[in-house]
Amino acid sequence: MKNRIPASSQGRTGILLAAATAMVMFSPPALAAEVQIVPVILTLTPTARSAVVTIKNDGKAEARFDLQVKAWSQTPLGEMVLAETDDIIVYPLVLAIAAGEERNLRVGIATPFEEVEKTYRLIVEEIPPAEKPEGATVVQILNKFLIPIFVTPSKAVQKLVVADLADIAGKVTFRLVNEGNVHERPDTVKLLGLGADGKEIFQQELAAWYVLAGGVREYTATVPKEACPAVRQLVVDVTLPPPRPPEPVRGRLEGPVTCAP
Repeated sequence: MKNRIPASSQGRTGILLAAATAMVMFSPPALAAEVQIVPVILTLTPTARSAVVTIKNDGKAEARFDLQVKAWSQTPLGEMVLAETDDIIVYPLVLAIAAGEERNLRVGIATPFEEVEKTYRLIVEEIPPAEKPEGATVVQILNKFLIPIFVTPSKAVQKLVVADLADIAGKVTFRLVNEGNVHERPDTVKLLGLGADGKEIFQQELAAWYVLAGGVREYTATVPKEACPAVRQLVVDVTLPPPRPPEPVRGRLEGPVTCAP
């Protein structure tokens, strides 16, 4: 079974915090546990086939967590798709952590490494306390963390390109295509409109998120109506984090923009 999480719900940290798992009962809310998780991204390699994750309970009461791993893919619109998998082993599957204490869990690969990176999410989901308060009912707010797991090949190939840049009546479309065998995570994705003299007329910053190995991210943007008649060139600039070169991945479309009526 596959679950989809819209791109708009995915945090920049790579951990999605769903702080709205609520048991609605009309009283002051019981807040989620205060939790620290280290690390927030896991990378498994042929020479490091397992990793340890530490969860610390900074709250004042015991916190309990259910743990599972899902295979992670994405739609062209950036939606996260989660599916059942047996590729990754996590132990233990349930944790109870006393206030102020920390526990370790181990994550390991149970499938052969391949030439293309595989991606998963470790789901750390807080579960309600064993004892529920009596009398007045409460809203119970619970944490849910989705931690990326990357199972990388022995030789990484990184290649992200801007493809199919086009405009129709003031709407600009393009695709980020990952032609490499490992994920890419741009720092920024920007659409720029340049005039006949090459000077910038407008700039829009678009959502930057993971583009998984072999994956595609589709974008649609709107040229500002007041700027459109003067635009003679559209440029897409994609910056990638170090140690990648500082020069952006770039796409360019020459000629006047077809403006909306």
